[in-house]
Amino acid sequence: MTASVIERFRELVVDESDPFYFDHPLDHVPGMLLFSGLLELAARADGLRAGGRRPARVVAGLDFTRFCELDRGTTLSCRPVPGRNRAWTVAARQSGREVCGGSIAFADAGPAVPPGAPRPPAPARPAPARLVHRRRPGNVLVGAPVRRGRGVVECAVLQPEGARPGEPRGPVEIVEAGRQFATMLEHEVHGRPMDATLLWVMLRLDVPYRVGRDVPLVLRWLTARAPGRRSRCAAILADASGGADLGSLTYEAYAVDPEQYARTRAR
Repeated sequence: MTASVIERFRELVVDESDPFYFDHPLDHVPGMLLFSGLLELAARADGLRAGGRRPARVVAGLDFTRFCELDRGTTLSCRPVPGRNRAWTVAARQSGREVCGGSIAFADAGPAVPPGAPRPPAPARPAPARLVHRRRPGNVLVGAPVRRGRGVVECAVLQPEGARPGEPRGPVEIVEAGRQFATMLEHEVHGRPMDATLLWVMLRLDVPYRVGRDVPLVLRWLTARAPGRRSRCAAILADASGGADLGSLTYEAYAVDPEQYARTRAR
């Protein structure tokens, strides 16, 4: 096995004109782009190691430790975890300092994803773009929140603009939908002002690697707020037609107002 399979490095490509990752002006590299780059690097290395066998699921845990700046290069790396099949330690670094790190693992099996929706739910109304910190309506991936009794809030997972019917949803799309759901809850349920910025500090996920676009998905949050300064959202990814749980997504962030954000960036 060649060294390039065992240990991989690459420079993160940052295109500030990208309509998905840079939907609105940012003064740093977005966490979604870091996740996407690390996932792609690990998936390529894993594909070579696994003889091209496509995984059924991806399980990941990432911590975002500092801002990833736009004015310098970002090196991505992945290394196999000793003693664990299809598991990788990943990191993003700038000037030798880690800005994001954790692990990404791939699994051959998990909860079955249904082939389609025999009873598709009614089309959902998209959430307002401002509630999910998006500007382009085509980038809104969640429907407006719906309360199910006193203890559950859920939303439909929508198709992005330009999605091809035969092209399945991948982890990046699912994670972005979950991020939008968590952001929307901060404003709609927890009362955060609309000018608040949510700074990612943690992402955990266990989701299918591919989900067909004919499978209607819903994100579900059991109303519970963790104590402390961090905002936390633990969501369930489910099949909207039958209700079966397909995976989980957990996000933690610090919510800061414009003055707090300016002070943080000035350090």
